[in-house]
Amino acid sequence: MHIDSPQYGIIRQFQKNDIDRILEIASHSLTEYYTSSLIFDLYDSWPEGFSVYAIDGNIAAFMICARNTPNEARILMFAVDEHHRRQGIGEKLMQDFIEYCSRSGFISLKLEVKTDNDPAINFYKKFGFVITSRLRAYYSDASDAFTMWKII
Repeated sequence: MHIDSPQYGIIRQFQKNDIDRILEIASHSLTEYYTSSLIFDLYDSWPEGFSVYAIDGNIAAFMICARNTPNEARILMFAVDEHHRRQGIGEKLMQDFIEYCSRSGFISLKLEVKTDNDPAINFYKKFGFVITSRLRAYYSDASDAFTMWKII
């Protein structure tokens, strides 16, 4: 066993001093550009939707979600550091969030994903998300997105 295996990690709520590491992971993993002020605004609107996966105190992954409606949550940003992928960390974060939403009375989850991001699409399908629509030129590079939806 090596120290970077997921059993040594913990899921915890985002803390404001995590911002630099979140932005670093986002810049290497996501194609959109995010600012700290945007992330803090999202955090202030629904802190419960923010979680990180930390290994020995170092953030390896994060998930940022919003309350879309009183009964629906929306996954806005979700990324695992490239050195920690394929270790089950993303699955743990997703399962934890789905369980939180279920306990909290949410009925559904929604997200958008690039139409050419097959690994992410397949990941979400494993958790019961289905493609419900295509959004033309959704991203800043004019690429399309699929809307995916899951009933809890």
